[in-house]
Amino acid sequence: MTESTAFADSRGAFVPTEFDDVIDVAECALDEQLEQLQRQYAAASRAAAKARLELDLLEKRDDIPGHLVAQALSQRAAAETRSARLLGAIDALEDRRENA
Repeated sequence: MTESTAFADSRGAFVPTEFDDVIDVAECALDEQLEQLQRQYAAASRAAAKARLELDLLEKRDDIPGHLVAQALSQRAAAETRSARLLGAIDALEDRRENA
């Protein structure tokens, strides 16, 4: 292969030029997936904050049945778990993008 038919990728490996489009599409797909995960994380973070606030308000009242407080506690835990998982997925995808 000559220099006109190959190029070095970010890892120093030589890639034939006919794969330029495939590599560009793959990088764009990673970027789009990262943007989508970031939007989902933002929504999950807002949901977790709302669940924390609602739980705090319910816990301050004496007239709220215990099962409602327990349900709010469960919702808060689920929202925080989703937020943490999305953040982990974002970190993993950013690492993958940097190493690609």
